[in-house]
Amino acid sequence: MSHDEKIQVVVHYMAAEKPFKNDEEPSETVGQFKPKVLEDFGLVEGQTPEGNNVVYILYHDKTPLENLGQTLEEIAGHHKTLQLKLSQQVTQG
Repeated sequence: MSHDEKIQVVVHYMAAEKPFKNDEEPSETVGQFKPKVLEDFGLVEGQTPEGNNVVYILYHDKTPLENLGQTLEEIAGHHKTLQLKLSQQVTQG
């Protein structure tokens, strides 16, 4: 894949009516991309009024994307479309 080709990224979130879909730069990192997804779905990470801690995790093929420095190109490999899932994780406060 050449560096000027964008990757179509589709993120599915069970609580949303439709997925997040956008063409992204291959050099964009998970850490740069994730806030866009959260904003699009209207989600906020952090502590709830009940004292629970809420975080959202992106998954690719059931693998959590925990390395925020990893690029979308590294995840997608030679594919032009990247299918991800967003999952909510709640920790009791």
